Amino acid sequence: MAEFEQQPMGELGEPAAVTVLRTGEELPNVLKLSQPLMANGAPVGALAYDFSALTAADLHRASKYLKGLGIPVSIPALDYEYQLVIFSYAVTAKQPQIVLHDLMRMGAADSMRATALARDFLLDSDPGQRELGAVMESGE
Repeated sequence: MAEFEQQPMGELGEPAAVTVLRTGEELPNVLKLSQPLMANGAPVGALAYDFSALTAADLHRASKYLKGLGIPVSIPALDYEYQLVIFSYAVTAKQPQIVLHDLMRMGAADSMRATALARDFLLDSDPGQRELGAVMESGE
């Protein structure tokens, strides 16, 4: 997986070619976007992702990246910024040309769906956090 530079969120990195998935295609581990995302001048209608490709180093790098931006993360599975970074790593595993700075241009509804996928992955990976997530979602 490519190393991410520590730069303020929203700044673009080096331009790269973008692979566009066909928007009508129903594939596992593909987030179909309600609004196409412009990445390096090309529209992207869907984002392929692979959470199983993530490593402990990726989780550590996500925390380190956010701390470097001054964003503290107390409970990773419930933190929107952490979820977005983890989702970007999962996307980069399948589509290396799409990085976090591209995903920062997603529509709000699409970004909420993306972070929900990351949250579900993180909660399913840790039974203790899964119970905490259930409590937080029910409002108790």
